[in-house]
Amino acid sequence: MATMQLFPLTLVLTLLSAVQAGYINRGECATTDKLLGNWYIIRWAGNLPLPEEKLRSPLPPFTLSKNRIGYLEFRMNISVYIYIVPFHRLFWRNPYIYTACSLSAGMWHYVRILFIGGENFGFAYLNGITNNVRQKMGMLMGRRNHTANPTLLKDFESLVIQLSLNKTDIINPPYDDSCEPGKES
Repeated sequence: MATMQLFPLTLVLTLLSAVQAGYINRGECATTDKLLGNWYIIRWAGNLPLPEEKLRSPLPPFTLSKNRIGYLEFRMNISVYIYIVPFHRLFWRNPYIYTACSLSAGMWHYVRILFIGGENFGFAYLNGITNNVRQKMGMLMGRRNHTANPTLLKDFESLVIQLSLNKTDIINPPYDDSCEPGKES
């Protein structure tokens, strides 16, 4: 079990050093306390097994909060037909990465979050396994708005290339304000 976790950790740490070297803006490791609050998804790319129409659907902001025992919690309200469905995932922090798992679903996700160009923008990148299928995803997120300057967009392209994803698959999702936090059905 420990050996199985050591490989993704080594992979993420190696990727971190290679990725930070190619940025225009300086990256900084994000800590849980500095991540708390609402975030907008500005761009994302990944090999997630989703239908094409879902890949480009509007996305609401998400919230990162700390639960009672100190774990980071990801919360997003997803619009499904006429309902708003809350989605949440719990992460615990190893020294350099966040980990989420669901053994019943056969899922392990390792997430690294960096602040880039200050604390109002960040990169999150995921390396995981769901049902024995390797998944990678990169996301550019903004704290106060869902737009970014051109240098942050160039840095995000560098991240996508470092993740061995195709930069032509970068998605600029429309913003969905119907699922703002606090609007659960």
